[in-house]
Amino acid sequence: MDIYKILKFNNAIKNHRVKFLGLWLLSVLNKRYLAIQLDPVLACNLRCKMCYFTDDDYVRKNMKGIFKEENIDEIADAIFKNALKLQIGCGAEPTLFKHNTKLIEVAKKHHVPYISMITNGNLLEKEDVESFSNAGLDEFILSMHGVTKETYEDLMDKGIYEKFHDILKFITDQKKVNPKLRLRINYTFNQDNFHELKDFFKVYDEYAIDIIQLRPIDKIGETTYNEFSLKKIESDYFEVANFLKTETQKRKITLLYPQSIYRNETQSLKVKTQNDSSYLIPYTYCYVSPKYFWKDDFDWKNETFATWKKRNNWNFTLLKNVFKSRKNLDETNRNMLNYSVEIN
Repeated sequence: MDIYKILKFNNAIKNHRVKFLGLWLLSVLNKRYLAIQLDPVLACNLRCKMCYFTDDDYVRKNMKGIFKEENIDEIADAIFKNALKLQIGCGAEPTLFKHNTKLIEVAKKHHVPYISMITNGNLLEKEDVESFSNAGLDEFILSMHGVTKETYEDLMDKGIYEKFHDILKFITDQKKVNPKLRLRINYTFNQDNFHELKDFFKVYDEYAIDIIQLRPIDKIGETTYNEFSLKKIESDYFEVANFLKTETQKRKITLLYPQSIYRNETQSLKVKTQNDSSYLIPYTYCYVSPKYFWKDDFDWKNETFATWKKRNNWNFTLLKNVFKSRKNLDETNRNMLNYSVEIN
């Protein structure tokens, strides 16, 4: 299954009523449509300056906990039947979890169509890449915040630039054994690291990258890095984005990038764009961690997603949204970035 073609197809449907009608039908038939973001452990080995792991108060209150190995089957029985995709790692570092191979194997046993792992890569070894790939992982997503060594190690505090290149090489080599394995780069940019993207392929062209996503900085917590304004790069944004679009086309790399970036002065200078697809997020985005599971009243150890839906008249809720106006849906719009998906 090509998750990016599905994403592109979803973005192409502009009518929110059609989107909800399709979602309602999938739900009635008990089909797969959940995008599960699973943090098996709430911890990280790095202290990236744009990340809330540099906010001691936030970490103390929110980022503690780890699933036990026996929880894997319980989670799978509860929601994997309805998972269109599983992303291992979301707001923490999943390679600190010792049972990822089993987690991937169990997801494959439950026929989850697409499994990815998002990681800073600094704890991965060659053996991990082989093990996860052999277990059925479809995609490695590596986070980076700088093209050069100086910027990378400054913004990704405790990260090792040479180690990052090592893991890129390990994955590139593994793709020769498993051509279906994908490598994606998530580049979080700010006013200080944005223009380095012009040199991206001078540094990383030797690696078998399949997807690149540009992710503007967002304010989450009281982070060490605190320059959230994108005003200094707004005028250059499309020049750099179009440069990357051209270069990725040459290399047959899929590019995901925001169609526009705006600052909202009333919301701590967060990046803001209008995205109609975000209306669906509260109904498809399933976040799972040792502290939180899907919805507040979901008893994941004793019920499945299907039984929870029935108890909460979920199908009726989806159907009602078909008849709501965009204005009435605004309260559920999470103000997500509106991404272009360029599949080459």
